[in-house]
Amino acid sequence: MKFLKRLTLLPLICILPFTAVGCKKTTYHFYTNVPQSGFELVDKSFEVGEIISGLNVADRNFEEKDTSAYTSRNRLYTAMGVDAQLIISADFTKEGAQDNYAAFTKSIFNLLENVEKALSPTVTGSDILNFNNAEAGETVEISHVTYEVLTIASDVYDLTEGYYNPALYYNVLAYGFGTARKYPQSAADLPDDSAIEKYTELAKSFGEITLSENNGKYTVTKPAKTVEVNGETLSLKLDLGGIGKGYAVDKIDELFDLYGYEYGYFSYASSSMLFKSNVKEGNYTLQITSPRSNTRDEYMRVPARNEKLSTSGDNEQRYFIDGVRYCHIIDPTTGKPVRTGIMSATVIGGSAAEDDALTTAIMAMGKDRAIKFIEEKLTDRRVVFTVE
Repeated sequence: MKFLKRLTLLPLICILPFTAVGCKKTTYHFYTNVPQSGFELVDKSFEVGEIISGLNVADRNFEEKDTSAYTSRNRLYTAMGVDAQLIISADFTKEGAQDNYAAFTKSIFNLLENVEKALSPTVTGSDILNFNNAEAGETVEISHVTYEVLTIASDVYDLTEGYYNPALYYNVLAYGFGTARKYPQSAADLPDDSAIEKYTELAKSFGEITLSENNGKYTVTKPAKTVEVNGETLSLKLDLGGIGKGYAVDKIDELFDLYGYEYGYFSYASSSMLFKSNVKEGNYTLQITSPRSNTRDEYMRVPARNEKLSTSGDNEQRYFIDGVRYCHIIDPTTGKPVRTGIMSATVIGGSAAEDDALTTAIMAMGKDRAIKFIEEKLTDRRVVFTVE
């Protein structure tokens, strides 16, 4: 399927058509709860650090259909400032197929637009912008979309004991990521430690957010916590962009089922993905690529079918100052870009919104804590993370 080659530029995950494998000289390690029979290691410069115990994912049986009359269609979307790609395989010669496809693709467009209008920190009138501009302790009316996403975010915040925290807004901004869009150029441009400490202290109040629902009306109450930085009083702010993309993928999975599509996939910003069935082979073969490869060479292949996944890494949004890597993923214990040794994390299975948050948390946990967390809390999902 030639169209699959379009995804070979993904930062951490690619779908494998029939590509060759590159080679690396540096040795890295990866840790996974996937048994060795469940993946193929194709780059010997990566070594298994540990096969984590506890995975409990039952084998699934799929009914194979005659897809000889199927063709594939590709559609691109842009939402929340990034691109998304839809591939659908179906028999488009059947009566009503064209109208069904048109309605399906329009529904995806409307969904992405609604999620952006709810969660964007920059779109005028969005729930998150309204929340961010609200005073400490103020109650803000929100949409059902924002209510659901904040509920998921709060649940994963609790599950990870704060290692996922979407309230590190000021920290992200201070290091030149998010809406800052300008990286520091030298050590003198880096934020002051005292400011980072206050931003981090403020972010810890995320657990005090209160969500309410009454007769179809949804509200969120902002924590009363404030901090003073450079003479300015700051209240809690949020950035739900990452988990919002995963949420959209979860809803698009529902649209696949609603419109009767069983074959294809949806990739949002190359980090949150949905895989239905592959029209040619049943399973998709995912290339998990090295976060230290400039040419995005794969090191592992993993099959996926009727699953969602998310991936995070320190290799895309990053810069170097005096030889030190600074990336957009913030360690909530330090308030600074992660330096845990974990380069990338991928979670396969369950909700894409949850997976988005979980990969971020794993990046911040560090190897030993991540292994324990995966072993105890993620027994229903396949996980792999790399360490330098």
